[in-house]
Amino acid sequence: MLAQAAMGAVKQWKYRPYLLKGEPVEVETQIQVNFTLSGG
Repeated sequence: MLAQAAMGAVKQWKYRPYLLKGEPVEVETQIQVNFTLSGG
C-alpha cells in the first residue's frame, strides 16, 4: 500500500537531467520516501 503511494508521489516530480560541462550525463539515482502514520 505504501509503495503505491510512494510511486504515485514520485511520478509527479519533474525530471531535470544532471549536466556536466553543459551536457546531460547518465546517472543512477535512489530515492527514499519517508511516511508518517497518524490516527487510528
